Amino acid sequence: MQIGCGLRVMRVKGRRYIYVWHYELSDGGRRQVYEYIGSVDDPESGRKAADAMEEYVQKAIDEARRRLQSDKAKAMAAVR
Repeated sequence: MQIGCGLRVMRVKGRRYIYVWHYELSDGGRRQVYEYIGSVDDPESGRKAADAMEEYVQKAIDEARRRLQSDKAKAMAAVR
């Protein structure tokens, strides 16, 4: 499992846009996915980007906890 996310500003046709990237599982590997947030000039884009990153991090933490609990249960079963 690889956890990661971040913010990126990309220039498209002379304009700057904010994207949030994160990793997703794909065909047994991982791939970096970009989510469009909005124009750099839009005051709401910063808040939207922060919210998107916070949502990703929370999902990643929840998934890590779920995997840890599953692995702990397997380890305990193996010892019995």
